[in-house]
Amino acid sequence: MQAAELIAGEWRNAPPRWGHPLHSLCSYMAMFPPSMPHVFIKWLTREGDVVYDPFSGRGTTPLEACALGRAGMGSDLNPLANVLTSAKTNPPDWESLDSRVRRLKRQLRVLPTRDEPEAIRAVFAPGTLGQLLWLRSTLDRSTAEDAFILAALMGILHLNANANGVAKGLSVAMPNTFAMAPGYVLKYIHDHALVAPEVDVVEMLASRLNRYRGHLALPQRGMAWAQDATLSGRIESGNSKAKLVFSSPPYLHVMKYGKFNWIRLWLLGETPREVDNVLFSTGSLTKYLRFMSLVLHRLANVITDDGYICLVIGDVRLGARTVRLAEHVAESCVPGSLVVRQIIEDRLPNDRKVSRIWGDTKGNATKTDRILVLSAAGAGALPSPPRFDWV
Repeated sequence: MQAAELIAGEWRNAPPRWGHPLHSLCSYMAMFPPSMPHVFIKWLTREGDVVYDPFSGRGTTPLEACALGRAGMGSDLNPLANVLTSAKTNPPDWESLDSRVRRLKRQLRVLPTRDEPEAIRAVFAPGTLGQLLWLRSTLDRSTAEDAFILAALMGILHLNANANGVAKGLSVAMPNTFAMAPGYVLKYIHDHALVAPEVDVVEMLASRLNRYRGHLALPQRGMAWAQDATLSGRIESGNSKAKLVFSSPPYLHVMKYGKFNWIRLWLLGETPREVDNVLFSTGSLTKYLRFMSLVLHRLANVITDDGYICLVIGDVRLGARTVRLAEHVAESCVPGSLVVRQIIEDRLPNDRKVSRIWGDTKGNATKTDRILVLSAAGAGALPSPPRFDWV
């Protein structure tokens, strides 16, 4: 049996909610479980190696790398992804974070809300929104403390209701992972006579941050930056190439990350449409394969001479047929300097998919992921997989 076959599905043996506490800082759409990169990082790298994700999303791969003593690096063109990845790979120490929150409590102001979009004024109570506006104008996401605070704040902007129907977050109750469209939100609030909760934002934020006290000292630090995955950038200009690239590139026209994160992007002062305009999205298989060819030609220059690239690529529906995108990428997009080692199947149960909430449309979402395992020509035979302890 090949080494890759021995670890196939191993990540599904991890118990629910397994992983470093910082993984829960803020939810994100289409995220893979931290146990998945954990398996590949332990299998294909050693402590001190560089692990890179060019589509970093909420920072799962870079954080897991840092937690395992590797240098976790992540880039993405989505500003939300950059904040989350930066917060997780370079968290502040608790004393600095606590001092910053105490200072925010002392200085907190409530700004006028009249100039904000109607949907924003509908999902937040006036006092809550006024506090958020002040925090938005005050926080500087280029600092480790404020980036972490922003990431935690985005994690509580909108949450589900508790058993009594009371919203657990700062807005009216809505899904944790994404925000419903503004027009839908306005109609839903009207039809159900919802009232947004008045919340002491900094107090709720402080309570949230306290969860991570004792979990901010990672064995290794990392970094995050904004970058087009098809173009050369920071990691190429550094002194260390990546021993492993582990990532999940976009699928065929599955979702608009800006559109579904419009409230979080509002907090960051970003426009969802502008974010979606720079993120790659297409319904054309030809254009997708052209894009992936550019990505892989770039990544071939990012890894070490014995490095690996592992890409999680889901099957998609095109009309009446199912397209195995990973196989198309393996056949059409891999440059000569890389070797296709294995395609590992990972079938995800419907009840664990975010898209299950979309009712009749959920059948169009990915039912099977495939991990395309590539290596540099000098990587030699795949190493034997280690033992995994999921305690």
